[in-house]
Amino acid sequence: MQLAIELPDELGEQLLQQGNVVTFVQEAIKKMLLKQKETNTLEKIITAKKGHSPITQSFIGVLAGSNLDERDYKKHLEDKYL
Repeated sequence: MQLAIELPDELGEQLLQQGNVVTFVQEAIKKMLLKQKETNTLEKIITAKKGHSPITQSFIGVLAGSNLDERDYKKHLEDKYL
């Protein structure tokens, strides 16, 4: 995909001083998107912790970002105890 953006002259000049502009921009965008994902995850954890006891709060977030749900947990309990 190609994307055209406008930059202030000073920023554009600094960018053009990089060895490989394409790679530099791709890596910068990856880092920004990862940081945004981490921020969103932390916000979700903080929201989920509200109203829970301290012990419960300590467990919230351990599996944040995983694809596990309540059915997976019930299956785990069945496998473990039945």
